Amino acid sequence: MSLTVGTDTYISLDDAQEYLSENYISTDEKLIAWNALSDTDKEILLRKALKTIEAQPYTGFKACSTQTLEFPRALYTSIPQDIYAPSQIWPDNWYVQSEVPSAVKYAQCEIALETASGTSNRVKLQRQGVKSFSLGNLSETYSGASNSIVSHEAKELLKPYIGGGYRIA
Repeated sequence: MSLTVGTDTYISLDDAQEYLSENYISTDEKLIAWNALSDTDKEILLRKALKTIEAQPYTGFKACSTQTLEFPRALYTSIPQDIYAPSQIWPDNWYVQSEVPSAVKYAQCEIALETASGTSNRVKLQRQGVKSFSLGNLSETYSGASNSIVSHEAKELLKPYIGGGYRIA
């Protein structure tokens, strides 16, 4: 079953392949692992990546109440930012995105790519609920977030949209 943009993905397989080819060198282990997959497997990883993106706590709300996915969004800000473009400006500093931001599409690619290259032992431990472990003189502590984004690149791309704190005036 092929991907349907706006229903089970933010980005087509062809566009994902183009993004990854333009942003990773051909000898990168992650890209090699991605390219070794069948198109069906790549689509599965893009769908899984979408589920991770959809599970995040975003600011604002869906731009249209009937849309299937979390993006595009209606966002409130006192300072217009390029990340909200292209958008329509509503009264009182509300910005309504008219399309899914490229950063969200690229984050989906980054998560799928990270998954294609295999899950690290650290991520596996975190998913199992391990909060900390020690090995000799080495010790690590994890936050234990269950819906955490495994790709650092994806976290950075989604950072402007993820809620967390609230300003009290």
